[in-house]
Amino acid sequence: MKFSLLPLLALAASASPIINLAPRAEAGNFAITSFYNSGVPHSVVAHVGFTLTDASKSLVATCSASLAIQPTIATTAFPTTCNDTCVFFGFEYKVGVPGYWLTLAHVYNDNKTVDTGSYWLGADVKIYENPSTPTGNYDYLNVPTSFDVAYNRCTQA
Repeated sequence: MKFSLLPLLALAASASPIINLAPRAEAGNFAITSFYNSGVPHSVVAHVGFTLTDASKSLVATCSASLAIQPTIATTAFPTTCNDTCVFFGFEYKVGVPGYWLTLAHVYNDNKTVDTGSYWLGADVKIYENPSTPTGNYDYLNVPTSFDVAYNRCTQA
C-alpha cells in the first residue's frame, strides 16, 4: 500500500487553528489564619472569623460575622465585607456538596481585577461540653485554624 504524507502535510499547513489559546490566568493563594466558627456559651449566637493574607499583594484583612442560629454554626451570604472593603467572603452550608464552603474575593484595580477562590471545610460539627455548666455547651466546626485557599485571577479589559 502506497501512502504519501505530502498531501496531508499540505492540508495541515493551510488549515486554520481550531481554537485560539489565551495566556493562562494568574493564580495565587490566600493564607487563612486564626479561623474559627463556633457558638457562645449560654447563647444562640455564633461567630465566624479569620485573617486573610495575600503576600503577593501585601494584603491583610480581618473578616467576621455573627448570627443567632441553632445549631450554633455561623453562616453568612457572599459577599460579606471584611474590614478592608475590597475583600469579601461568604460562609455557607451547601446541601448538593454537603458541608460548609468558604468563598473569598479580593476586588482591586478600579474593580477590573478579582482574585477569587473557594474552600470546602466539611461538616464536622462538634459540641463543646462544659461539665460545670451544662447550659454553657455550644457547637463548633472542627477544622484547622490555618489553611491556604487557591485563587484564580480574572481581569476585565
